[in-house]
Amino acid sequence: MSAPRLHALLCERAERAPDRPAYVRRGETTAYGELASRAARLAHALREAGLRRGDRVGLVLDARVEYLIAHYGVLMAGGAVVPLSPDTRPRVLRHALSHSAARAVVIGAGELRHLAAVTAELPALGLAVVVDARAGPALGPSVRAVRFEELVAAGSELFDAGAAGEDLASVTYTSGTTGPPKGVMLAHRNLVANVRSIVDYLELGPEDRVAMVLPYHYVYGSSVLHTHLAAGGAVVDAGTVAFPAAVLDSIEAHRCTGLSGVPSTFARLARVEDLGAWDLSSLRYVTQAGAAMTRALTETLRRMLPTARIFVMYGQTEAAARLSYLPPEALDEKLGSVGIAIPGVELSIVDAAGEPVPPGTVGEIVARGDNVMLGYLGDPDATAKALRGGVLHTGDLGTMDEDGYLFVVGRESEMIKSGGHRIGPHEIEEVIAAVPGVAECAVAGVPDDLLGQAVAAFVVLEEGARVDVRAIKKACFEELPRHKMPARVAFVPALPRSDRGKLLRKDLAASFAKEGGRA
Repeated sequence: MSAPRLHALLCERAERAPDRPAYVRRGETTAYGELASRAARLAHALREAGLRRGDRVGLVLDARVEYLIAHYGVLMAGGAVVPLSPDTRPRVLRHALSHSAARAVVIGAGELRHLAAVTAELPALGLAVVVDARAGPALGPSVRAVRFEELVAAGSELFDAGAAGEDLASVTYTSGTTGPPKGVMLAHRNLVANVRSIVDYLELGPEDRVAMVLPYHYVYGSSVLHTHLAAGGAVVDAGTVAFPAAVLDSIEAHRCTGLSGVPSTFARLARVEDLGAWDLSSLRYVTQAGAAMTRALTETLRRMLPTARIFVMYGQTEAAARLSYLPPEALDEKLGSVGIAIPGVELSIVDAAGEPVPPGTVGEIVARGDNVMLGYLGDPDATAKALRGGVLHTGDLGTMDEDGYLFVVGRESEMIKSGGHRIGPHEIEEVIAAVPGVAECAVAGVPDDLLGQAVAAFVVLEEGARVDVRAIKKACFEELPRHKMPARVAFVPALPRSDRGKLLRKDLAASFAKEGGRA
């Protein structure tokens, strides 16, 4: 049986329960029937405007129901979505829309100035659908601008333009460590496989309501949206953890059953002094991905949310985006692990020649499954390297124990090469994060005349905490071999992160070098 299309999962739920709440934001609720209908009207309008099967459509919108309408509407029209951060700049827009040869873009009125600055360099772009525009803005002779609200207000509906499971559904740009971002091509088959697997192991159902705090364009955020809508649950936009009280208010008011975040999400919530003032007992599950979470933060999260089952997860954009999860009942025995392969995925550890290594041996994590990407758009060399041997080579280093549980050591590009040693940052971060008063920590390699690179620790303290360099080094001396000891410890107000919450480890090393620092 061929894989269904991603938008078909939404349509099935809309047919079964059209009046059930699908999306809640700022007191306004959108039901499944309304969400599917508005997406179908947009799909019809896009086809009428010339969009054809396989055409790419940029999506530059903040967190709002129009994001979901546009996302599913593009898929219903047979197109593929190119999700981009609403906090964008002309250079980023130009690269993504040009590289993907986007024929259209759905964009917020506030971001139009950035688009206007680059339309002359986007020969494929012919249509801009603008949300919240008071009038049809002018974007030059080659781009027709129309108001989003007019397209979805009335007219015919198109729920499916005939896309197949193998057809392209999205091009998601990675925040690659070298060179320009790569466009990860995900087919409907890839996304549906991942959605079904996650719904399975999280046991999601119509009664679930997730507190959404992740960026929608981020592949983790997109996964949270699609899984909960496929399960018939509700997505409650809870704002951003920059305002943790508002997030906690949303969880309490809507009796949210789920919360998904990256480590910094939970680190910020952990800093709320009067956390007990909120009733968070409705939380049934918490999922964490996007980066490694330290044992100390995991333990803090368990104390914060004693009623919730905690799922530590691991994945990549290239895997649509989940690869493994740690069952909550294994959290005590396997603390520090990212778990076992999700249903439908095979994981293994291989050496440089691609051969499996024994349990406990460090090697590259590789994956096989229907969720693995088609490849990188317009980059056959990078595709061949990532998908060689018929499996996804993640570029991450890890070990697997005798029971099949995966432990991530770090990315190959993050390894610190110091005096003949190859040092992964995560083990050192675990030790420092366990020091009382430490909120977060990141470790990176910095230039050293003798060793080539030396270990530097960048530490964020809890508010009011008094921790000095001696306390950090003492903890490391007691837990780590000498070659892994930090040569430099810097206390910083915050760790640099992307808009997706990903730690920008190279920015730490770069800032150190900019200051002329030596370890």
